[in-house]
Amino acid sequence: MVQIKFLFAFLAVVTMVVLAANTAEAKDCLSGAFKGGCFAWSRERCRRICMESGRPSGHCSPSMKCWCEGC
Repeated sequence: MVQIKFLFAFLAVVTMVVLAANTAEAKDCLSGAFKGGCFAWSRERCRRICMESGRPSGHCSPSMKCWCEGC
């Protein structure tokens, strides 16, 4: 039983490390020019605003914020 608990704890730590590494590589930043909530129907506007700001692209997050890529 102790071995199973150790295995689950180990997998949880490994998962957190992998997720943190992916987040660090993303290097996205919030768009300062996008106003309002970023919904599914406004993703093209988010992408366009980010590109006008000199970023390669942009996307809406689940928290309804516009994130520009390549910051």
